[in-house]
Amino acid sequence: MGLSNYDPTEEDYVSNKHEDKIYTSDFPNGKILSVVSDDFQSKEEIIYETGRTQIKATFISQKDQVVELKIQKFEIKAGKLVPASEVRLDTKNLITLTNFLKFITSANLSSVSAGKLSFEDNLELDEDLDKKLKTLVSDEKGKETLIKLFEDGYLTSDLDVPDLIKKGLTKNKIQEKQEKIKEFKKLIEDPNVKEVSDIQNFLKNNPWIFGPEYKNLDFRDAGFSGHPDGRLLRIDGLSDILEVKLPSEELLRADDRERQYISPKLAESLGQLTGYMEYYYSEYSHERDDETGHEILEDRYGKYYKPKGILLIGRRGKELVKNSTSQTISAEPKNLRRLLSYFHWVEVLTYDDLIERAENALNNLIN
Repeated sequence: MGLSNYDPTEEDYVSNKHEDKIYTSDFPNGKILSVVSDDFQSKEEIIYETGRTQIKATFISQKDQVVELKIQKFEIKAGKLVPASEVRLDTKNLITLTNFLKFITSANLSSVSAGKLSFEDNLELDEDLDKKLKTLVSDEKGKETLIKLFEDGYLTSDLDVPDLIKKGLTKNKIQEKQEKIKEFKKLIEDPNVKEVSDIQNFLKNNPWIFGPEYKNLDFRDAGFSGHPDGRLLRIDGLSDILEVKLPSEELLRADDRERQYISPKLAESLGQLTGYMEYYYSEYSHERDDETGHEILEDRYGKYYKPKGILLIGRRGKELVKNSTSQTISAEPKNLRRLLSYFHWVEVLTYDDLIERAENALNNLIN
């Protein structure tokens, strides 16, 4: 292949230049490298019988890298070559394509059948590939990629996904989460535990403990009404807000006639949480796509649409309350439901409730 400077229009370049010959055009910060590909050898046949493909890469000298790849297709209209379609790949997508092509060239493709790719029985993983696969299955995005490959039929197995989990696909990850739950139990039993620096930090790093409907926990500004402790981002794109109180707080009381009512601390916390919810309900405004005018359906920029309020506070047993009184009673699930069923869109979770849910979710994967 030759190398020379050339800077005509793309149509002139494609119609007149030789296949597989590389040309360059300079610009202040780098070069454009171009090459034309075609199945025909004769220029006369090319111009009248088929289109051509021009592949152009932009090279930035200061970065010492190709920053964009453009693939331009041409077609014949009225005896002339004109642009038909193009694909542009930025650096990230170009790297993805490069890695994919490296995989294709190094793989054993003789066993490809009906769209399935399998490897020889004696395939051995080198150390680098082994590390990459382990990283893939331990990452949320990586797991999504694996599931997508199963759904698309590129990976086949006599086992279904739950069986794969039982066979150890995520065994280390499950054990890691079990250890995290033990760590959390130890944390909330510490009489000197701090609400923000201890509990909130743990929850921020382990949002999975709230259940499979949530994928992230972060902190946002609620405006003049104050700052809720956290925003739980749901898998459906919407959000719920979280208020965190200490595990030693009192939740329920009963009077001499055994009539039950919520404690002053729980009443105060519910008032605080509903204040945040009122802010979001009243301040929300519809966002619309600038081009289509359609409403944007996912929560963005902290403008949460009708969020549910979650209050994490206290323990079930009255003996665990730091400042209990003779009227303090246990916050058993039925007692809480009896008094809190009138609070719509508000969920009060004890720390025991939260741990119980997390443990049950892991048990469902194992058993």
